[in-house]
Amino acid sequence: VVIMENNDWITMVENMNEIRLFSRLLIRRVTKEHAISTQHLDLLSQLIINNGGMTPLRLSKAMCVSKTIISRLIEGLSQAGYVVKKQDSHDKRSYSIFITEAGEKKVDEIYNLRRKLGDKDFSELMYFIEMANKKIGEEGELE
Repeated sequence: VVIMENNDWITMVENMNEIRLFSRLLIRRVTKEHAISTQHLDLLSQLIINNGGMTPLRLSKAMCVSKTIISRLIEGLSQAGYVVKKQDSHDKRSYSIFITEAGEKKVDEIYNLRRKLGDKDFSELMYFIEMANKKIGEEGELE
């Protein structure tokens, strides 16, 4: 009953809905306009962030999905020309995935929010998102 008397929770729920809407609209636009799934986009982004090749195991850990899903994603992106597999010269059973120039162009097409907002506003947005994620992560550790 005490929580109902405090209007802060209403504002927080409204703010959370705005964040959810922002994420949903951005993801829906990206997947619809560019005919690429969010998981494919995530995999390409991981390759760019890590600045080089990644093994399927590393990708599965970074993306929190199974190696089976990673294999399917790699296959689709490889067929589209966005990634290439390169076999490990020391271990013929192992390979790494690298993003191609076409893959980099695809990601660049998609991530134009920074250009729309401008560097200053985009940096501020990212700062606050990162700060909130850190706080939420800290709270999760305490539970």
